[in-house]
Amino acid sequence: MDQHLFIVARDSPGLREYLAREFSTEQNVEVILDRRARPDRRSGHDRRGAPRGPVAPDRRATDRRALRAVDDQIRSLGYAMLRLG
Repeated sequence: MDQHLFIVARDSPGLREYLAREFSTEQNVEVILDRRARPDRRSGHDRRGAPRGPVAPDRRATDRRALRAVDDQIRSLGYAMLRLG
């Protein structure tokens, strides 16, 4: 059976609670808040101002393409749903 993952925007904890309640009886559904912090490549800090470790090579082209649909859904709907096979 496929697993389903709802990733909810950080600024929508109420939506996360609602979806978690709605799918609480489904064993194959997990609802989480978006935990990704996008680092600021120029300053070496993440967007919350916390310093990062050593700066890694810039991989934003591949990361951006791979996650663009998820980012677009979170931005427009407040959540993204992924089916994990």
